[in-house]
Amino acid sequence: MADMAQHKHAKAAGDASITPRLGTYRPVIDRLLFGLALLGLMVVVHLWIQAGRGFDRGCFGFSGPTTQVACEAVIQSDAGKLFGVSNIIWGGLYYLMLVGLGLAVAFLREPGLQRLKQGRAVLIGTGVLYSAYLVSVQSIQIGEYCKLCLMSASIAALLFLVQTFEWFNPVSPSIMIQKTKKWAREPALFVALGLLTILMAGADVLYFNNLDNATPAEASVAQAVAEVTAPSPEAPTSEAPMPAPSGAECQYDEELNEVQDYNALVDISDPYLGNLDAPVTVIEYFDPNCPHCRILHPVMKQVIAAYGEKARFYVVPFVLWQHSLVQTEALYAAAQDGKYFEMLDGQFARQKQSGLSVDELKDIAAQIGLDPEMMMGRIERGLYRDAVLRRREAAIEMGLGGVPAVMINGRFVTTASRTVACMGQLIQEAMP
Repeated sequence: MADMAQHKHAKAAGDASITPRLGTYRPVIDRLLFGLALLGLMVVVHLWIQAGRGFDRGCFGFSGPTTQVACEAVIQSDAGKLFGVSNIIWGGLYYLMLVGLGLAVAFLREPGLQRLKQGRAVLIGTGVLYSAYLVSVQSIQIGEYCKLCLMSASIAALLFLVQTFEWFNPVSPSIMIQKTKKWAREPALFVALGLLTILMAGADVLYFNNLDNATPAEASVAQAVAEVTAPSPEAPTSEAPMPAPSGAECQYDEELNEVQDYNALVDISDPYLGNLDAPVTVIEYFDPNCPHCRILHPVMKQVIAAYGEKARFYVVPFVLWQHSLVQTEALYAAAQDGKYFEMLDGQFARQKQSGLSVDELKDIAAQIGLDPEMMMGRIERGLYRDAVLRRREAAIEMGLGGVPAVMINGRFVTTASRTVACMGQLIQEAMP
């Protein structure tokens, strides 16, 4: 009997030597989880800032003026929202909840501590699963990666690894932190870290709010194409060609490589004007919010009117800004009803620096005889996003760095030659 009592006592002592999982405050682990939550919150704040700027200086915001749209493609994709709310908002709430739980863990004592940490563990597990889903969407469906989004996903993975370590490595009472002076300093440490994070996030917001927007149309694009020569009011719109200036003024851009297989840049489904059977292919690249493109637009209309029987003309989008994506998708949606060029005219007519709103796009659709809701439905289903991005990448691969740009049978026309007269002369010279 005495031996049995001793055995029971020893068993009880052994059970008491290990605390319940997540049942105690663990300085290194809980500090690390709190610090990672603060870091994730700063990443989301920075992502929110850059999304508001249209990623005009790249995903991180520290590049020069850029036409990179990978981050916008991810943020604006169907997977960029959950229940109609942006993942940026959800990410902010996720990290804020983890920060709040971390503070509560530092302040709270047993027995409520275990439930609090269990709730945090569930939240961390949910976060890493959703992050894994978003990364898979970027890889498989979108084909583009948002670097800040990947940073957030990495932080979620680290949170999960730390939490997993704590779960499988319970501690003995001998290393538990009780109501000691050392534990009493923990809340102050957590509060100080939280205040430091608030100051850094505020500085981030202040810096970028006072930083001028980088405008590719005035920087990288302007460097590539400079100013467009506007037509005179008397420029002809009939088949009679305008007299061309001397041949030396009508030239191709020797700095851009000639594209041999230029017909592969378009396909049979692309809207065109002119003569489909003509031996000359003219491709104009544009962005619906590019001021220089809007100026060139009436020039190209006159070229098409004068030389439409000698060439086929394609007007291909090359997206520069976040707000241009939806507008470009609206062009593709209108093309399904044969209204591509009407939609393009409407967008150029209303062009403004901030881009057109959804209501303005609907208004244009109604004016040109489209069903606005049907058009937006096509856009919201993401029917055209991949095509827009693939076309942009194809243009970049062949060396195109900005818009507007005009190609005649695979050769880019110089800025000075983008007149009705010069392009007419170059089209005639390109004919067999």
